[in-house]
Amino acid sequence: MKKSLGDILVEKGKLSARDLDRALAYQMRQVLGSGPGDMIDFLLDIARTKYNNRDRYYLGRILTELKLLPEQAVEEALEAQKASPVEKPRSRLEALRQVMERMNSSYNLIDLLNQILVLAAQLVAAESSSLCIHDHVRDSLLIVMPTGPGAEAVRDREVPRNQGIVGWVYSSGRSAICNDTANDRRFFAQIDATSGYTSRQILCVPLTVRNKRLGAIEVINKIGVPGQAARVFTPADQFLLEMLSAQAAVAIENTRLAVALAQAQEDISRHATDVADAQKAHAGALVASAFREKMRKSLVPLQGYASRISEGIDDEKVRKYQQYIDREIGRLMTHADDVARFLEGNLQPDLVPVSLGELLKELETRTWVECRTRGIAFHREMTGDITVHADSELLLTALENLFRNSHEAMGEGGTFSVRAVTSGGRVVIEVADTGKGFEADPLEKVLEPFYTRGKPHGAGLGLSMAKRIVELHGGDLRVSDRGMRTHKR
Repeated sequence: MKKSLGDILVEKGKLSARDLDRALAYQMRQVLGSGPGDMIDFLLDIARTKYNNRDRYYLGRILTELKLLPEQAVEEALEAQKASPVEKPRSRLEALRQVMERMNSSYNLIDLLNQILVLAAQLVAAESSSLCIHDHVRDSLLIVMPTGPGAEAVRDREVPRNQGIVGWVYSSGRSAICNDTANDRRFFAQIDATSGYTSRQILCVPLTVRNKRLGAIEVINKIGVPGQAARVFTPADQFLLEMLSAQAAVAIENTRLAVALAQAQEDISRHATDVADAQKAHAGALVASAFREKMRKSLVPLQGYASRISEGIDDEKVRKYQQYIDREIGRLMTHADDVARFLEGNLQPDLVPVSLGELLKELETRTWVECRTRGIAFHREMTGDITVHADSELLLTALENLFRNSHEAMGEGGTFSVRAVTSGGRVVIEVADTGKGFEADPLEKVLEPFYTRGKPHGAGLGLSMAKRIVELHGGDLRVSDRGMRTHKR
């Protein structure tokens, strides 16, 4: 995959991370709209109507529309993007990691699905790929977002639901490998006859979201190697395409959840003056609980796929990547559980002896990527080792929330410092940054739930959750213009 336009602009200092977030949020609203209730209508609107008019949703156009950058700066960045090398995955596991990273950084479903389809063709060495969605009004499978030779000739063509290999896959819910379409009775030849493209081999897998069949993903014609026997699609290719189909399903569901969460936040903001804090927390708890359960349904299968990757492969790097994926998914689900339990008022720490030295090292490890990409210097200080009775994961969540608050305050560059000392029989953790501080904010309000200080993103839960976690450990969180102090008995 090529480096994204936003990353290039931020790296060159042409655009701030905050303005990029603003542009991406605007892009998400334009692409996703209000999110129609029916899943298939939602997907058809994205993959056909908006994909066919995708020029309107390019980030460069949005940046100039919002007057965040002049056209000349966007053109220069686009030229740099064209000239940048394509980051080709070195392995199939690396490709899966790239897709997951792109999913975590964007809700532009047009881009995500297109990247998955392009990558699918590359990884199984196929000439072309396409997404086929069941149009329930016409009861046919519509070919959308095709890639490769003949893409324009087959775009928006229809295959009757009960015909063709893709129809068989959709109806049965099973994958299919066909390495000789001429002798397969399921093959629907009319698409080739009208498009002029010859489909010799087809690999097709179902696309399912939350047990609802939406359509299928197919790749066509294995690319041959000169001087070698004709190549065919294999069960290994099928397994990989099934994994990518699962990624596409997660991308679709995540974008729908993003719309739902954005709408919920807008509703909360619109009624903020009339709704009591308890009522807002209850509404947030309902949203967070629903998000947690839907995310769990999406991520648990991915953990299974990640485990299967290393089966029968004696490769230390593969095992390392598999363990990384498994650990990060586990952390994500734990964090979702903690947010939901915090809003429900059911957050309970599991106190065990914890080394603060090791805890702060883990905090530095978890924030390393953000520090590296944003030019933030991470400084930690502690004399000797200090052991406290704490829930290490919850305490890390509180410290990560404080770090992200500092990161937003500093923007690009700056220094984040964390210091642990003992004072009067208590443990004190001091967090400070080189940001502008809280001069414009009433200090008594910044720790309240849903207080966002005018930020375009975020639910305003980070600092309030950190405060609650510290209190559950028998301590208190104090804020000043110089930083924050966490006291623990």
